[in-house]
Amino acid sequence: MIAIFFLSIAYAALSIIRHVRFESGGFDLGLYDQAVWQYSRFLSPFNTIKDRFILGDHLTLTLPFLSPLYFLWNDVRILLLFQAFWISLSVVAIYKLSLLRKFSPFTSFVVAFLYSLFYGIQYAIFFDFHPVVIGVGLAVWFLYFFETKKKTLAAITLILMLATQENMGILLASFGFIYKKPIFIFGGIAASLLSSKIITLFYPFQYWPQISTNPIEIARQFFDNSEKRQVWLYSLSWFSFLPLLSPGAMLAMLFDLAQYFVTGPEFSRMWSPFMHHRITLAPILTLGTLEALSRFRKKNIQFISIALLVVAVLLQFFFHLPLNKLSKPAFWREEPWMEDNRKLIATIPENIRLATQQNLVPHVSHRQYIYLVWPRQHDFDDNRCGQRNCWWLDFDKNAEYLLVDLRPNQWLTQLLETNENFTRAVINMENAGTITLERSVGDAKLYRVNE
Repeated sequence: MIAIFFLSIAYAALSIIRHVRFESGGFDLGLYDQAVWQYSRFLSPFNTIKDRFILGDHLTLTLPFLSPLYFLWNDVRILLLFQAFWISLSVVAIYKLSLLRKFSPFTSFVVAFLYSLFYGIQYAIFFDFHPVVIGVGLAVWFLYFFETKKKTLAAITLILMLATQENMGILLASFGFIYKKPIFIFGGIAASLLSSKIITLFYPFQYWPQISTNPIEIARQFFDNSEKRQVWLYSLSWFSFLPLLSPGAMLAMLFDLAQYFVTGPEFSRMWSPFMHHRITLAPILTLGTLEALSRFRKKNIQFISIALLVVAVLLQFFFHLPLNKLSKPAFWREEPWMEDNRKLIATIPENIRLATQQNLVPHVSHRQYIYLVWPRQHDFDDNRCGQRNCWWLDFDKNAEYLLVDLRPNQWLTQLLETNENFTRAVINMENAGTITLERSVGDAKLYRVNE
């Protein structure tokens, strides 16, 4: 449990420091923070960032269970703390599962270590808060309760898992290939299809898969992009390619990746190995590793376990995985502009309707009306910018105030556009009288919206 405690601290620090450095975003921390905050206030969970009910984004039926956290600490960081603790706690289930299969405490520790630092988990924690992390933690405990034949606990964790996000049914189906349980496969697929259908009742404009009927084309789509190939390399090398010895695990991996890799270009943003989508591979490949280890004689398993541990430690540094950032002084460094943003944000009332940029959203999302700013080029017939075509900031017409950080050298993911074009849009709107500067602290500025 000492190791779990320190893992929780490390993961919490990784995500919270990233957040306080204004590197988190409206997608996904901001929108889930607003939803859980709304649940904690018994408000309708209408997400003003995406302009839809939160259940029209993902079928996150377990989010209300997180709302009591805000009675302990009314701060978005409580979500990051809980997420770090929850995924760290799931390591206990992996360790116990390995012991259940008659592996030694040392081998069980190594398998739990591999699971706990799997790159998909590290990037999910580093990315932001996301319910899929909660779902994977539940999935791992379901596996343990299933194998120990604790039927009531298995049923409870399974129901909660499927209620956490629509693709948890896909994960259950993937387990079916490993355990050779058709009921898992068909039940999981049915659960995901039903969840997807329910989502359309809240928001009908969803991407639907475009799957080729050509088997050769489908096979090609698993490897036809550099990001996809990275996923295969990162995933299998982390476990020293042992899951290749488990046919069930490889089928499960193919099935899990198929939901993104062979469903058309609309899902291309989910191909990356550097976001939260790869966390579902953690339990799949851990089970594959346990099955592969069972194929070796006991006297060889200890040596293989040592090799697995050494390879993982080396890959942690070779791949520059997120936890490495904790050893970088720059990751902890406080800069003046950060304090400027905090000082200005502290003056903004909770009840105003506020529009702001992507990386400021989760710092002001404890409110009923928070809107995301989208920089766009527009053609205006009235030449309000002194010319017909100019940069402008689009946001909900109900916004009363606009909060921006105009410091230089921001990332594209923070502004959703280049610094130059974003700043030009603010200047154009100020010159046109659309916004009026209310107050500022350094480059952080709060504008009143005039129209």
